[in-house]
Amino acid sequence: MIDEDKLLLDKAYDAISLSQRRNIPRFLGFLNEHESLYLRQNLPKSADVMFYGGYEGATRLMMGAGAEEELFPIAALEFTYKAEFDLRHRDFLGALTAQGIRRETVGDILTGEGRTVVFVREEIASYLLTEVDQIGRVGVKVGYADINDLPVPNDIEELVWTLSSLRLDAFVACAAHLSREKAARLIKSEMVTVDHVTVTEVSKMLKDGATVTIRKYGKFVLAAQIGTSKKGKLRVAVRHYR
Repeated sequence: MIDEDKLLLDKAYDAISLSQRRNIPRFLGFLNEHESLYLRQNLPKSADVMFYGGYEGATRLMMGAGAEEELFPIAALEFTYKAEFDLRHRDFLGALTAQGIRRETVGDILTGEGRTVVFVREEIASYLLTEVDQIGRVGVKVGYADINDLPVPNDIEELVWTLSSLRLDAFVACAAHLSREKAARLIKSEMVTVDHVTVTEVSKMLKDGATVTIRKYGKFVLAAQIGTSKKGKLRVAVRHYR
């Protein structure tokens, strides 16, 4: 990850330099949460950059050097289909990558009932509009979306867990339905990130609001501590992004 971070930082500096020399905006991304956080923390505060994902509150962001929000090459596409089909984030991402679409050209995917909005780089929008008519085995129609009418995501699961502690291994064990020993092995194998940074310390204590991503299991947010059980264990509210 360190080498990848260094390469990303070099690309960001190249984009900034080119933007300044030619007086034109340059863009990187879409970036995942770790990448955008890393650049925010390591680029100089004076750098003429901004991060934007197509709408307020976006998770996957592009970095723009010398750019204003309206200049970002982002298109929002709406996929509509029969509401009886429960399409998820992974269905869209899998279908798009199977078409040869690179992950960095796809931003947030907001799934709702009978419609999903996908943010993409402008250069692939025309291809998706004309060439995609199915997601998996489900027929879809594709058009431009109204970003003032985005679907409420239906792939967020609200959960209540009982934990022995807020240690990372206890949290991962509950999330992945594993023993503490197997959860610890998962963490030590660099399969877990906390707030978008890889963590290998099994005893790390989590705080409210922490985002824990477990490869192959999804993203979990420790929303709040809501009390204790009769046996003195912690009860916590968790959001699972499926």
